[in-house]
Amino acid sequence: MVRMLVVDDEIYALKGITQGIDWSDLPIEAILEAEDVAQAMRLLEEHPVDLVISDIEMPGLNGLELLRWIRDHRPHTLTVFLTGHARFDYAQEALHNGCFDYVLKPVDHDALKAIVERAVAEIGMRKERQSFEEMVDVNRRQWTNQLPILVERFWQDLLAGRVLLSPDRLNRQLQYYDIPLDADSLVLPVLLSIEQWEVELETRDESIMEYALRKAAAETILGEWPGMVLQDRNELNMVLLYLKEGDVADRAALHKRCDEYVRACNDYFHCRVSCYLGESVGMEELAGSLERLQLLERSNVSAPQSVMDALVSGHGTTSSMGILLPSFMDWGMMLDNGSYEELSSRIEETLRNWQTESASREALELFQYGILHMLYQAAYRKGFSIYDVFMVNELTDAQAPRSSQQLMGWAGKSVLKMGQALAERQRDASAVIAKVQSYILENLHTELTRDGIANSVYRNPAYLSRLFRKETGYSLSDYIAQLRIERAKRRLTDTNDKVSNIAEGVGYVHFSYFAKLFKKMTGLSPQEYRKKHQTLP
Repeated sequence: MVRMLVVDDEIYALKGITQGIDWSDLPIEAILEAEDVAQAMRLLEEHPVDLVISDIEMPGLNGLELLRWIRDHRPHTLTVFLTGHARFDYAQEALHNGCFDYVLKPVDHDALKAIVERAVAEIGMRKERQSFEEMVDVNRRQWTNQLPILVERFWQDLLAGRVLLSPDRLNRQLQYYDIPLDADSLVLPVLLSIEQWEVELETRDESIMEYALRKAAAETILGEWPGMVLQDRNELNMVLLYLKEGDVADRAALHKRCDEYVRACNDYFHCRVSCYLGESVGMEELAGSLERLQLLERSNVSAPQSVMDALVSGHGTTSSMGILLPSFMDWGMMLDNGSYEELSSRIEETLRNWQTESASREALELFQYGILHMLYQAAYRKGFSIYDVFMVNELTDAQAPRSSQQLMGWAGKSVLKMGQALAERQRDASAVIAKVQSYILENLHTELTRDGIANSVYRNPAYLSRLFRKETGYSLSDYIAQLRIERAKRRLTDTNDKVSNIAEGVGYVHFSYFAKLFKKMTGLSPQEYRKKHQTLP
């Protein structure tokens, strides 16, 4: 519907337009009247008006001055002017300044109505176009607001193998999500390992704090560098540093920023965090790079709150004699995954190449040391001693590095023996979790920490925490709290022990915290619960 304003200092001319023309067949909801420009301006300020029909020649301010005011203050309002033959130049100036059309006086009502009909159609199209543009603008703002979530989902899908990595499709998706990369770009991952919260947190609060840590990582580690901080579907927190073609990561600066981040997490967020810096890889290699960082994390049981660089922590390097050493970290992952026969083939292939290159005794000794370290780490991660599998003389065979052929035999036999031992023990995640649950039950009355629990099963605390939540659906702290409250409930109903003694007996030194937690989990205070459920005389 359209609101119209008619302006004319001659009352009969004014009424002739507003009342002498039948406007009922046009979508006009209201017709306002003004006898001069000043009154017209007031009405325009007070009411939304779509169309103004105005005489040009009026005492005081004239129609052209009204047109200029409308152009400045109500630019979406259309104007139709009435003008006499003698002042046709006024009509030309009005058209030049944005007037929709004009009618010569004396006014032909049919001609004026035809012009108004065209104006009404134009107003309808403009309103429709404006409505569409507003809708587009709203959706554009919503898209912009949602873009970080969509970008995070893209990386989650890529890491989960749900993104087609053909260059054309990948480029389209990168452009669609406004990610400043192309299919040939590199990405440098940094794994953020949350090792220990210094305060008790419930699952929801822990998730909120992890979100805060990711925001802090975006500010401290990324800063002005292009990249993304996210959590994948396995609850791994990570930083992805974007590298365009030709860019080389400043690893020294990155290490320094990660050091600052580790300290800030300890000082401001009351938690211990370590950072694991990966290598710069293509997007098709990103998932594998993160797996290697997780392996490095699992191996780190002695250096909490540290920054570790994968490039100097076990990946392929060149010996002082010019021989390229293999990535024993990658090989350790193959051993963990049960691919020990394939690993034996890799060892044989490497050493045959070395035989062709006439590798030095030093290189062979370094290779033997790398294999030994890999075996020790594999046993440690799985929770048993390497000496449960090998005799001392099997591990310290001094004759092995005398030639590539002898080293090939020793390494192949050692890897197969360790692989068979791992398969026989079947120490999968469920077995580890069962051992953790047993340890918690046995020590429920003591102070339980994530470090202590992780040490009991020879695991990295951050890795164990993620594994436990994935297997059970509970965080370690929530699981312990649930067991303690259940044990307290039984003691409240089955004994007459003092509530403070019961609290201490289930591992809570501070009675007030125990009482608050008990009421939160049961809806009753310990005393109310005992009164309601105890059956003892």
